[in-house]
Amino acid sequence: MNHIVRSMKHAGIVLAAGASSRMGQPKALLPTPGGVPLAIHQARLLQAAGCAPVIIVLGAQANRIRPQLAGFQVALNKEWGTGRVSSVQTGLRAAAADGYIILPVDTVGVQAGTLKRLRETADTTTAHAIRPTFGGKEGKVMWISATLAATILQLDPKNENSRLDHFFRTQSEQLPCPDPALLNNVNTPEDWEKARGTLR
Repeated sequence: MNHIVRSMKHAGIVLAAGASSRMGQPKALLPTPGGVPLAIHQARLLQAAGCAPVIIVLGAQANRIRPQLAGFQVALNKEWGTGRVSSVQTGLRAAAADGYIILPVDTVGVQAGTLKRLRETADTTTAHAIRPTFGGKEGKVMWISATLAATILQLDPKNENSRLDHFFRTQSEQLPCPDPALLNNVNTPEDWEKARGTLR
């Protein structure tokens, strides 16, 4: 990476708009050992990493979830059924920043230090996107610049060719991290039971 020195404002976005059909209840409200819903736990990780503001993007069952996220900024994706692109766009529209760290609510167990390292790396690179990896595999977390955010906002979320994974694979640089939780994708009660034990 090309290293430079910048002082940037980074917003954090928690993606929590999905239907959580396999979980049987909203993932955003899963109870963590710390006594808070999972969406708040994830938002606090982003805050600890230096992100401000932090936006929680809701969609399915938003009316049920929102009251339990008091104190956190919520953005509603009315088109959540179209997929992840529309949720990312909703989060981007909710905050003006130099860069954005995007953390899915179901990528459970990521360390705050990993997110902080991602933010600090973004301050010293000319890349427009950074994808943390573990063991050579792309994680579910990503950072994008304001420039790339503007491009993403132009995508049609209903177009099947508007796939973020392909988009980021061609635009991003990788950041190897010793954090296996970057690969987590908690979808079922069994997944949650395993992942919950890793939280503090």
